Amino acid sequence: MFQIKHLLKAALISSLALVPLGVFAQDATTLTVVGVTVPPEEIGTPLDLAYQALVSSFEEANSNVTINVVEQPPEFETQIMIDLAAGTAPDVWRAGQALLPELIEGGYILDVRQCLDITPTLTMDRFIPSILAIHQPEGPEGPVYGVPNGFTPMVFYYNPEVFANAGVEVPTSDWTVEDFLHTTQMLTIDSQGRNAMDPDFDPESIEQYGVRVRKFFILENLAWVWAFGGDIISEDGTTVDGYLNSPETIEAITFLRDLVLENHVAPPPNALDQMIQERSFPSVFLDGQVAMYPRGQWEMVGLQNQENYDPGRVAVVGYPVGVNDATIAFEDGWVINSALADDPAKLAAACSFIDFATSPVFQDSKALTGLEISANQAVADQAAEVSQWPEVQAVFVSEADDARPDPNTRFSFFAIVEPRLDLMMENILAGADVTEEVNLAVEEINRELSRQ
Repeated sequence: MFQIKHLLKAALISSLALVPLGVFAQDATTLTVVGVTVPPEEIGTPLDLAYQALVSSFEEANSNVTINVVEQPPEFETQIMIDLAAGTAPDVWRAGQALLPELIEGGYILDVRQCLDITPTLTMDRFIPSILAIHQPEGPEGPVYGVPNGFTPMVFYYNPEVFANAGVEVPTSDWTVEDFLHTTQMLTIDSQGRNAMDPDFDPESIEQYGVRVRKFFILENLAWVWAFGGDIISEDGTTVDGYLNSPETIEAITFLRDLVLENHVAPPPNALDQMIQERSFPSVFLDGQVAMYPRGQWEMVGLQNQENYDPGRVAVVGYPVGVNDATIAFEDGWVINSALADDPAKLAAACSFIDFATSPVFQDSKALTGLEISANQAVADQAAEVSQWPEVQAVFVSEADDARPDPNTRFSFFAIVEPRLDLMMENILAGADVTEEVNLAVEEINRELSRQ
């Protein structure tokens, strides 16, 4: 670990030496930064060492700037809004995507286009366009509120051993919704070894399921809605009527329900709960009780920590292709406190810091941690070469082209909407009528939207 830290540090200093000194703040200043620490249990990990190298290398290259590292407090998204209102917020911090609309609406974060003259090396073309777009709510020609740091699209994890044992071909990036259904049916096995396509298949004695379906609507199911050609809310965020209850969205939700209740290829909620009473779901997956499930790149870390982990039991593929080829992306980025616009020295230091933090040398560390993908296009393109999971990494990077933003990145009120969508899906997976549940959700959500 000592060697990793010093190799990173040497590379970081070397990269900074290539930057003209004129782009850095010349007046002595202290920059308060949140987002470069790890929890106590992660001290000494590659991520921790990368953060340490980032801060120390930046300070060594900029003797006039001191980084005041502040640990991220509990309930940070609540605390940062309190601190911003009180004028005590940090200068730079890593913001989760769901907080961006509220920060933008409150005028709390800087349009980083103001950095481009101050720090010429900071260019927007370094970022993956679909991820940078999360920070451009008015389009590519409008303001840029912060810059992307890392992200993950949602994909399907699958267990190649389960496919091999069932004699089923592993999926490819161009598989269709129909392919997906057929695959899950072939992978769902009863106690007599019959798959779900066998006329004698017994849904009461299933020992292996083809896929996991859960209630979490935005996280796991919105990509299905997009694949079927639907959506859930209007572009201006004023209504879900005509979107959440559109024929396309109803079809997608019905498809998901039927995976559980009609086709019996996904465990019903009570069966899923029983599976994970004594061990984690990743362990269940690795043992082959469920062949596929949707998740982000962070899941690789959890899988690797299981006692029954074996690289041959883990692979990933994008969501099936329907009317659209789409997935959802979750991202965090660096933002600058808008108050720094009145402090030239701090502004220059902040612009240089986010330039450095999103540069290739530091961003390379993401392939080591495996938690997310760099939003730096060049780094992402090369990630598979240095990742401990090259084939997995390559799929995640390729899915970025089809990634759409979480609605939470567009609407500050969406945190109120999302739990109602989860409740709707929970009731549907428990057997409630799809159309009735969706229409009830539309009525209640629109009532809430009218108050915004």
